Amino acid sequence: MQVWQRNARLFVVAVAVTVSAAVFLTGRRRQPPPTAPAIPRVDPSAVVDTSGAFVRDVKGEKERFRVESGRLLKYPDGRTKMMDVKISVERAGKSFVITGEEAQVGENQSSVHLTGKVHLNGSDGLKLDAAAGASYSESEGIVRAPGPVTFSRGTMTGTGVDFAYDGNRDSISLADRTSIQVAADKKDTAGADIKAGAAVLARKDHFMSFERDVHIVRGDQVIDSARAIADLTDDEKHITALDVNGDARITRNGAVSGGVKAMSASNIKLSYAEDSERLQRAILAGTSTIKIAGDKVVPDKTLAAESLEVAIGADGTTVTALNAEDKVSLDLPAPKGEPSKNIKSSRLVASGDDTHGLTAAVFSDGVEYREFGGEPAVQRLVKSRNLDAVLKNGFAEISDARFTGAVQFNDGGMQAAAGEVRYKVSAGAVDLTGRIGNALPHVANDQVVVDSGHIEMVLDGPKMTATEGPVRTVLKAAKPGAGKDAAKMPGLMQQDRDVNGSSDKLMYDGTNGSSAEFTGNARLFQADTLVQGQKVAFDGRTGNLRAEGTVKSTILIDDIDEATKKPTTMASTATAGSMQYEEATRKMTYETAAHLVSPQGDITAAKIGLTFEQETHDVKALEGAGAVTLKENGRVTTGDKLLYVSQGQVYTMSGKLVKMIEANCRESTGTKLTFHKSTDLVDIEGNGDSRTQSSKAAPGCVPRPD
Repeated sequence: MQVWQRNARLFVVAVAVTVSAAVFLTGRRRQPPPTAPAIPRVDPSAVVDTSGAFVRDVKGEKERFRVESGRLLKYPDGRTKMMDVKISVERAGKSFVITGEEAQVGENQSSVHLTGKVHLNGSDGLKLDAAAGASYSESEGIVRAPGPVTFSRGTMTGTGVDFAYDGNRDSISLADRTSIQVAADKKDTAGADIKAGAAVLARKDHFMSFERDVHIVRGDQVIDSARAIADLTDDEKHITALDVNGDARITRNGAVSGGVKAMSASNIKLSYAEDSERLQRAILAGTSTIKIAGDKVVPDKTLAAESLEVAIGADGTTVTALNAEDKVSLDLPAPKGEPSKNIKSSRLVASGDDTHGLTAAVFSDGVEYREFGGEPAVQRLVKSRNLDAVLKNGFAEISDARFTGAVQFNDGGMQAAAGEVRYKVSAGAVDLTGRIGNALPHVANDQVVVDSGHIEMVLDGPKMTATEGPVRTVLKAAKPGAGKDAAKMPGLMQQDRDVNGSSDKLMYDGTNGSSAEFTGNARLFQADTLVQGQKVAFDGRTGNLRAEGTVKSTILIDDIDEATKKPTTMASTATAGSMQYEEATRKMTYETAAHLVSPQGDITAAKIGLTFEQETHDVKALEGAGAVTLKENGRVTTGDKLLYVSQGQVYTMSGKLVKMIEANCRESTGTKLTFHKSTDLVDIEGNGDSRTQSSKAAPGCVPRPD
């Protein structure tokens, strides 16, 4: 027998034995298994009660969420209750785990509702604790916790009511009683404390939004509004911008002088420096107001407009640029004793730097600049198209203001107008140039009116220098009841009528009764009364008048008409190198080649003086000195000195040699001749002789020519 045959026979025998043993064993009677211990029932109404259960929601090969529990109950109506629940969710590349005391799984495992205390832990660091349960809807991808919750993620912590987490949008929302804190760090030392009614944290889009009674404390900033949106860094650690709207108000504690102290508007958008609480820019829209801090001496300033844009310096508070649009109004309260200011316009653009704050401002369209109050009180109003202002320490001081475009400058009772007005505020000085249409720069008050190509004026007085002539001037007569201190008109001019002047230059001082100096082709006139020269000066306190350089004058003199013997007013003309009138003595004096033609005669002399009666233009006395020549009534009298006295109409001519040539060619000589205006009697003195003679015309006499 071969070897393989022997092995096959042994294998068959083994199989037969094995089969026989199996038949024997199956043919024996079975013993019953041991009884399993009973599981305690939690809810007798449940049809299924099991431990260690889990529910999975799988789509294709992907598990969308898993619900695990320590125990599971199933009811006849299809409800499922789970205890000691753990829910694991995978959404949009992020995962989170929710644990709770109890949970109910909805139909087709589409939703889970947890009761009792709930905790959520996200893969991105989000942690949430809810005291009144939570729910998860797979179709929506939203976790909801309707009661009070606390949560945290990174540097952010918060509390609120009615929490929702949208896994699809990666957003967190709170419906009420929101309180969120962003912790400070090395970069952002302020952090933020935010309270509101409702809030949404849109993590994918990196912003938070808040509604209802929003209150934010961010460093020294306190922010209140109806709504707010905060832009966040990618890691949600820092706020990069803040948009607050609905009666938005922002205050800053401890703002430095020239810095923003408060803001309000319908909407305010704040931009911050990178990873910092330092404010860089603020944009305000709708009934906007900012308050700029003053100091212990200078009060706070307020700027209002429909819209404002403010740039902040490196210190986070100093204003370095500012734009305002529509209904611009800047209030500048002043220290005690100084006038406050208000400026209105349609637009404002201001600029500056970190060191000095705002240094320049341009107000455009419909500018109204006001100064009021102070000691003594002022009321100034300037209207123009534009205003360029030089600033110091923000709006603490306007040192220089240049108004352009149909400027109207009013200071109490003074009105000025020009194409351009430069106002040096601290000095109280005004410079007017440029025409309005064809009209020259113009200044007027109750004392004077000036029109000239260029007017420099100090408001206190006022004091004026007018050039680029011809300068046109009107000296205003005092109003009835003005009092004894009112400015007088120039002497021998009517006090109740204005006096006109023209010159190449005018210097005017309105203090203490006013004074005026006209230079270059100067003329001062009132009706038929005229004084002109290269310079004419007038003192309104005294009524004194002075003229120099090729002087000409025409004054009205009261006298008796020789023909009618009735009072009359006649013009008296004169020329001289200079003229002086003193109101106190009622005396007018002409000097240097003086020549006077008056009812008293035609007189030439080195010096001629006229003395008038008080309150009238009657000549009381007339004097001449230095090579005097008198022509009257056909007589020519020469001498060194002349005196005329109106009482008796007596002339007295004296000198080393006095000579009279009468109409009948008779000559009378002496050292002193006395004669009358209306008679031909002459008293002659000289050489120890004294006599009186009567002149009678000799037939055929031809008087020697004058």
